[in-house]
Amino acid sequence: MPSYVIGGGYNLLFDDEGFRGLIIKNSVRGLALVDQGGSVEAASGTNLGELVEFAADSGLEGFEFLAGIPGTVGGAVFGNAGAFGQAIGDRLEGGALLKPDGEEFRAAADYFRFAYRHSRLKIDRAFLLEAKFRMSPGDREKIRVKISENLAVRAKKHPPELTACAGSYFKNPARNGGGRSAGFLLEQVGARGLVVGGAAVYPGHCNFLVNSGNASARDILALAAELKKRVEQNFGIRLEEEVIFLPAVPFQRR
Repeated sequence: MPSYVIGGGYNLLFDDEGFRGLIIKNSVRGLALVDQGGSVEAASGTNLGELVEFAADSGLEGFEFLAGIPGTVGGAVFGNAGAFGQAIGDRLEGGALLKPDGEEFRAAADYFRFAYRHSRLKIDRAFLLEAKFRMSPGDREKIRVKISENLAVRAKKHPPELTACAGSYFKNPARNGGGRSAGFLLEQVGARGLVVGGAAVYPGHCNFLVNSGNASARDILALAAELKKRVEQNFGIRLEEEVIFLPAVPFQRR
């Protein structure tokens, strides 16, 4: 049976027809200090917020940038989640994985081939069971201050937590972006306030597409296509989706 594993499901857009297969939601949680030097092990279903809090309570710095990012450890590693110029892959030492055929194995950080919002897990479909991260001892008070600052920045720009939204829709352009973010480019082409059916561009940040009440996946895809077209016509830059669209009938590998 076709299957797809999800963590929090925050970067997913499901087909209006649903998914013709099995959706497996990973809710296996657990956190542990491996040594006093700062290594932390996390089960892949652990909420990212729990990992940030655990590190802060343990006086370990390095995960403050993850504060406020929804989802799980597994999902974050899968997409190499990040903010403020940092990514979770920068801190990964290795992990325990499960191959699609059921074989378990351990891998070091270089196995994952991290890139911007990308990891090898998107290609070979190995499933992360547990991750080991290297942290650095720090001052608890300073760590908490940094977390609060990051949360405040996100609160100003991002939709409220319960908004029906799949997160940043497009990746920031790489080499041809000239340092300009996807949100900036979208704002320049008049994305703010654009609506297709029940889908709308969030007024506070043009790289968030929200469900204004009755949006279909088709509405979201149509709005995204219009935004991509405008940016390409005006800047010659083709935006790439960060949100994953999961079709009703998944592609079958031979």
